[in-house]
Amino acid sequence: MSKILIWETLAKIGGGQEMTLKVVDVLQPYHQLHFLIPEEGELSEQLKIRNIEYTLMGDQTMPKGEKGFKGLLRFAYLTIKASIMGRKVVKKLKPDILYAPGPAALAWSAMCGKGTTVIWHLHHMFQSGATLRLLNFLSARKCVKRIVSVSDCVADQIKNVKSDKKKQTIYNPVKTISDNLVRKNLCDEYPTLNKELKIVQIGFITPTKGQRLSVEVVNNLKNRGYDVSLAIIGSVREGDDEFKAELDRKIAEYGLADNIVFTGYRTDIDEIVGSFDVMFVPSTIEGFSLASAQAIMEDVPVLSIDKTGCTEVVQKSSCGMVFSGESEISVIADTLLKTAALDVRKIKEKHPNFLLSECSKDNFAKKILDAFLL
Repeated sequence: MSKILIWETLAKIGGGQEMTLKVVDVLQPYHQLHFLIPEEGELSEQLKIRNIEYTLMGDQTMPKGEKGFKGLLRFAYLTIKASIMGRKVVKKLKPDILYAPGPAALAWSAMCGKGTTVIWHLHHMFQSGATLRLLNFLSARKCVKRIVSVSDCVADQIKNVKSDKKKQTIYNPVKTISDNLVRKNLCDEYPTLNKELKIVQIGFITPTKGQRLSVEVVNNLKNRGYDVSLAIIGSVREGDDEFKAELDRKIAEYGLADNIVFTGYRTDIDEIVGSFDVMFVPSTIEGFSLASAQAIMEDVPVLSIDKTGCTEVVQKSSCGMVFSGESEISVIADTLLKTAALDVRKIKEKHPNFLLSECSKDNFAKKILDAFLL
């Protein structure tokens, strides 16, 4: 049994933290776990349920939109603070493994991990060139023994040749659809969605998720005579209220109030995703996209922007199409129409089911346990 220290920099639970908890549920029967978290919150409540101890590290997040010299100073301050506290905790607890599943923790674990085995778990497509350069530099450190990524696309961001042998792709586990699943038609709850072409987009409402593009595509289709609707499912990310207001203004300007619905955060994605004809994923930061995998499991085709982990899901499953982020709106709209026409049920019958093999719960558990045998 190894003692594993897990460094999470967010107190709330988002997609990344949900995946960390899945890893925890695999590891806990075999290892002793301890968390580093910023403060009490949603994550600490889940740790209490699992009887996992944790240490509070204080705020470790960069204020949204803070860039330039001010942002650099903030990052330097957080790095110094995290490094000092991290080294103290490592010295006190003497973990066998320091596991870092989040962007900031990747760098900090490499700085604090001297004498300890460090395992990185990459979930994101990083937007900052400076971040990528720093991670590529730190990935070659001797203490960083393994770099797990949720897709080959994510792994390819680490280009340091000294780190190639450390890299391993472990796809996120996708839930199989229960025979007892009670499906719901979201159109019953939002009648305005009941159009001939029903599109869904799932994720935080934030610029990198691409809702601007979704609105433009729906406007293009409507202007060409298509009876189309779009459900945008997800909460507004903290600090993005003005972005949501911008979307509202654009929808009003285009006269799309009867075509686009914001549902807010939902916990019943499995039950409702089958209501739609196609899932649209214009997000540029998807490392894997569990939402798209869930859609395909419910026989809903997926249209993804290129060069992300969602692209990998679509191509390996053959259950969707990909568009270039450089394409004109009309081209993207045409590709969406072609995607919606795909018969996912028949495709899955003819092709090896990537989601039921590589992305199975059992395969994920086996590979995670093997990754921690160092």
